[in-house]
Amino acid sequence: MLQTYHTKIVNISQHNGILSDRYLLEYAEYFGRLERKLFVQSHIKGASSSSLKNTFLTQFGITARQFNSLRMQLDGKVSSFNEKRKLDIHELRSKTSYLQKVINKKTTQKEKLHQQLQKTPQTHRLFSNRLKKYRNLKFYLHQKKRRLRNLLQKLEKLHVDVTNKKIRICFGSKQLFHKQFHVEENAYKDHEDWRKVWREARSSQFLVIGSKDETYGNQSAIYDMKNTLRLRVANQFTDKYGEYIEFPEVIFPYGQEWLDKAKDSNMGLTRSGRLQKYYTSITYRFIKQEKGWYVNATVERETPKVGTSNLNGLIGIDINAGFFAICEIDRFGNPIKSWRIDIPMYSRRKKQIMASISDAIKEILEYAVLVQKDVMIEKLNFSKKKTQLREKGPAYARMLSGFAYSTFQQLIAAKAKKVGVRVKQVNPAYTSQIGQMKFMARYGLSSHAAAAQFFCVDGLAKEINGII
Repeated sequence: MLQTYHTKIVNISQHNGILSDRYLLEYAEYFGRLERKLFVQSHIKGASSSSLKNTFLTQFGITARQFNSLRMQLDGKVSSFNEKRKLDIHELRSKTSYLQKVINKKTTQKEKLHQQLQKTPQTHRLFSNRLKKYRNLKFYLHQKKRRLRNLLQKLEKLHVDVTNKKIRICFGSKQLFHKQFHVEENAYKDHEDWRKVWREARSSQFLVIGSKDETYGNQSAIYDMKNTLRLRVANQFTDKYGEYIEFPEVIFPYGQEWLDKAKDSNMGLTRSGRLQKYYTSITYRFIKQEKGWYVNATVERETPKVGTSNLNGLIGIDINAGFFAICEIDRFGNPIKSWRIDIPMYSRRKKQIMASISDAIKEILEYAVLVQKDVMIEKLNFSKKKTQLREKGPAYARMLSGFAYSTFQQLIAAKAKKVGVRVKQVNPAYTSQIGQMKFMARYGLSSHAAAAQFFCVDGLAKEINGII
């Protein structure tokens, strides 16, 4: 499996009297500019990347591997954009469908209320109350119809873009782009101050792609046995900086053992049957942040064998907004242990919530490894519920939007793979109600722990019968 490790470049060495980070800044700006040129040529004007390669190499003074890095980063952004657009279309369809049902329901209510009003004398004590309800309902319907019209216009625009194969990418982020129209509210001195931040955002990183048939897995960024990272300078800048820029003593706090292992070569055969040295491919991404330059190294590492099973029972996680309820059962379905892990949600930044979720998952998986039991989680799909947020009131909306359910699923899948824990999903329908009826009073569990126990028992039964 692929894993990315992160470190700060702490020893910026001096090269020919010029600081190496100056080259990183210049090349990042140059890389960003070329990426936008490539986007215009390939996705706006329709030229193929292969036909543009020689032009970019000669005209802009970069190597073939640097062009491949440029192309792969752009392809990744385009692919991400296309996937996001598919999700947007699906979500808009769900929202418009649900909103149309709400409008139809409220229209029927309005018509009935209108009939009641016509039959009620104005002097009757119920007339004013019904009139107020009718006006509120009429205003409510007006707003919902406006929203439906806006959603349908967005959906139509997306369909037109898909038909015309139009791709709209804002390099530097759309959110930052729109801040220029509210300079003072976003704490910028003036438009020029925003423009400086905008340029930095568009020129803050670059990719260096690797390959298994290159020395140390990457010929453009060589990470040698002495932990020196040697970066190949683009031909455009060799007169100014030389052929290579070196960063000594680059140490990764996590994953250093996998990067060291990737440096070892092994012999293999080419397509023609000739012996050749092969390495593990390493791809680097250099990123400029407030505290300096950082580098991400993506390397392939071995996937641990699964060390858990359902022979001795299971561990179930009932996911709630604000906490996890965990229940461990034995092989007969009886609860052995139950506990709760709180995850504060409100008045916290997204990164803080993700860190809390990550710590909670780590604690559960460590226990699963200890007792050698598989983990059962709910098969959650909140895209449908998210389309109904506006109709359920502020409390329900806050609960659904405050918890990163998709983040939980991604995190537990990735972390479980690293430690060799099998994670399976079960349908959560009616687990709370059935769990309360069957297990809550009997075992003295909370309603959430009872729900966790039930879908563990249900999941165990389905596994035995070969359903999941």
